[in-house]
Amino acid sequence: MQFDLHEIWAKTDPYQSILTHSMLSGIVAQVIVRHMIAPGTLHRLSGALSCSTEKAINWIGYLVSLHDIGKIEGQFQYRWPAMREKMDQQGLKPDFPDPEPIRHEKTTCRCLRERIWREVPNRSMAKFYANLLEAHHQGKSGKEGERQNQFWNTLQEELEYQMRIQFLHSETVWLPDLDKKDRGSAGALLLGIVILSDWIASSDYFAQAETWFCQPDAQEHAVHLAKTFLTVSGLESQPAEWEQEFHQVWPSISREGLRGLQAETEMLFKQAQERISVVLLEAPMGEGKTEAGVYAALQMARQWGKYGFYVGLPTAATSNQMVGRMCTFLQMHHASEPVRLLHSMAWLSDEGQPSFCPDFDTEEERYAWRWLLPARRGLLGTYAVGTVDQAMMSVLLVKYGVLRLFGLAEKALIIDELHSYDVYMSEILHRLLEWCKVLEIPVVLLSATLPPEKKTQMLSAYTAESIPSSYPAVTAITESGKVLVRTIHHTEKQQTVSVTLCPILHQAEQIAAYAKELVQDGGCLCILLNTVQQAQETFQALKSIGFDGELLLFHARFPAEQRDQIEQRCIRLFGKEKSMRPQSAILVATQVVEQSLDVDFDLMMTAIAPIDLVLQRLGRMFRHQDTPRPPHITVPNLYVLVPDPSEPFGADGFVYPTCLLQQSIHLLEQYRSIHIPEDLPVLVTRGYDPQAAPPEELGSWMEHLIEDQVKAAASGNYLIHEPGKGYSPIKESEKIQFDDLESSSYLSAKTRLGEPTVRIVLLPPERFEYFCKKGEKHGGRTVLSVVSKEEAREILKSSVSVRAKLLHPGNPDVLFGRRLLEGVQIYPAVIDKDGNMQYTQINGVEIIVNKELGVTFKDGDVSESIV
Repeated sequence: MQFDLHEIWAKTDPYQSILTHSMLSGIVAQVIVRHMIAPGTLHRLSGALSCSTEKAINWIGYLVSLHDIGKIEGQFQYRWPAMREKMDQQGLKPDFPDPEPIRHEKTTCRCLRERIWREVPNRSMAKFYANLLEAHHQGKSGKEGERQNQFWNTLQEELEYQMRIQFLHSETVWLPDLDKKDRGSAGALLLGIVILSDWIASSDYFAQAETWFCQPDAQEHAVHLAKTFLTVSGLESQPAEWEQEFHQVWPSISREGLRGLQAETEMLFKQAQERISVVLLEAPMGEGKTEAGVYAALQMARQWGKYGFYVGLPTAATSNQMVGRMCTFLQMHHASEPVRLLHSMAWLSDEGQPSFCPDFDTEEERYAWRWLLPARRGLLGTYAVGTVDQAMMSVLLVKYGVLRLFGLAEKALIIDELHSYDVYMSEILHRLLEWCKVLEIPVVLLSATLPPEKKTQMLSAYTAESIPSSYPAVTAITESGKVLVRTIHHTEKQQTVSVTLCPILHQAEQIAAYAKELVQDGGCLCILLNTVQQAQETFQALKSIGFDGELLLFHARFPAEQRDQIEQRCIRLFGKEKSMRPQSAILVATQVVEQSLDVDFDLMMTAIAPIDLVLQRLGRMFRHQDTPRPPHITVPNLYVLVPDPSEPFGADGFVYPTCLLQQSIHLLEQYRSIHIPEDLPVLVTRGYDPQAAPPEELGSWMEHLIEDQVKAAASGNYLIHEPGKGYSPIKESEKIQFDDLESSSYLSAKTRLGEPTVRIVLLPPERFEYFCKKGEKHGGRTVLSVVSKEEAREILKSSVSVRAKLLHPGNPDVLFGRRLLEGVQIYPAVIDKDGNMQYTQINGVEIIVNKELGVTFKDGDVSESIV
């Protein structure tokens, strides 16, 4: 009565024995380490393991090869009918088949920890590595298999012995000792390798491995296939040698043309005595921070032996523009790897996306397929641009979030617009920076205006030293924790902005009339409002009074394709290229133009906001030196819309804390002229200082500070541990709370503390009926899952994100998207005579997709603040 290891199944369709799958997984792991991991990451990992690089590669192959050893167990093997028949014939039927699912990874953990590695000197390390392998399937429920059956135990020991000989080339087991400070970083890297190796070894590339793995050249063939997989998937590391001179990295900028920020950034690296872990670039708008940030990231990547970068921005709109700039930059240097765009809608523009989403036999296949899509593998590839949420999710309790850390560990991380993230997001970012430090991920932080408290908070992840106050400046922290500050004594933008307070906030007709008057003799004006509804009302008011110049409305509640078209039109009209700049124009917008969009206006009218955001907004005025201005507009003028003293802040007070809005008004009453750059740090510091507020407003400040503490504490519910406590999913695999799907509004709410949103689509009746016929009943609702790539594009281009609470849960005739349409709700629309689409919910609230205004809600809660 016996089984050969070739007869013990690991995969069944097609068949792959436990021996073949274990060998393949270990070989794939070694290929990943040799050809995907950057030299600096491998050096960090082998250093933590206290061994040479080659010995580390051998040991990693051994560790990964044992991840499925728990499948050699009676109750697990009995699942497959073919094996069940053989076991019945040999009298191996389990005595007590348990109704609770058997989780083979739990059996793996106990098998290695208590029996196979029982002789290793350091028992805590046996537990650590066993727990790590247990986490390669995350968030699963079930129990371990039977542990006392000598027949299966013998086979487990036989497999381990063969893997020991194969990969360690030794009769003796060796488990590397890890210092406590290294357990978090090494655990995250090793777990990432285990998961990827398992997925790749289970891919179609190795589907027929059982038929050829007995051949003499099988191992060489497996290496070849694994390398091919990495190359075809865009996961192979892409070494690049970057010059140290700024003008060589950015050939369009001459040595003599370097701006102060750029020159000081270059000198920082030329004079640095040790490697730099983090750089913070603070300077007014228009000082070339992006170019300096990319230069710094590439220099730090060279120092730390990394390849590539990830640029994280506040919104999808800013990501869309940045990816074009980075593509042009890499093409200029003839880089072989493209830049990936990474956010929830990015795949619409990614031609490498598969044309369909297949059916999956297992949940694991679904995750593997999703992670190796072009849109997702941006974090695993060499160069990518996307929303900062993609990086933030690496430190949330997200299923397979470790792969995000693993991908970031290969490159430099650039976080733009640091000032735009609230207290809740800042807590998540701080945890991310703690992990970046131990994983030796070089980080560049960019900000125009940063409150001192936030600056100290972010940099405290790297040093206990005090951070000097200096602005504009380049602040860096070395690997030993030393703080370096280079003050910028000359800025490109030295100007005085005139400020006028206008007590007409919430009065669309008066705003429109004033705006029309401002540009009656020409000029390009931006009216920036805090809510979509205010922007829509102001746009309608301008139309009603007959403004005859170029008039645009731009906010985030337009269908995706239309929003992209409006964004591109804004860039053409108000961007660096001046040939299409109109003589007279008004853009009515929300915060979508506040961050990273390179547009330039002659005049700015903005709703009151926290002072740092007001300063950020004025940076979109008089931005380019070569912009032709009307003769009567010679200096920048900022018109700040404030409420009448007798009126409340209304919806604006729901978007931003009222104490910060009131503080901005106090400051702007004192500073009727803002001198750039010297006034910026003073204004930002005072704008967030309760002691600078009048005594009667201290109560409001106290409420705000308490709310901030609550928000900061709330983020801790979803964070992995700090690195010093190890990589938390190793011990908390069953506490992982989220699917790693960008379409999950619940997950999005955990990177940005706010109300959950849902992506909806209104379709004409005939198209809705067409897709209804493709739907199927599932869990009491109609689900649409089988669509082509072209059909998915059609639907998603018409989609828009709205607050979930505005959608009635009992709406009939709703299609719920799955797979390519994950998280989308599709509604049938009635089309009116003007071509607008409308759907009436069962509570009487109408959802309207207006061709000019975007999405509106009628007879319901219209106090929207989504931007």
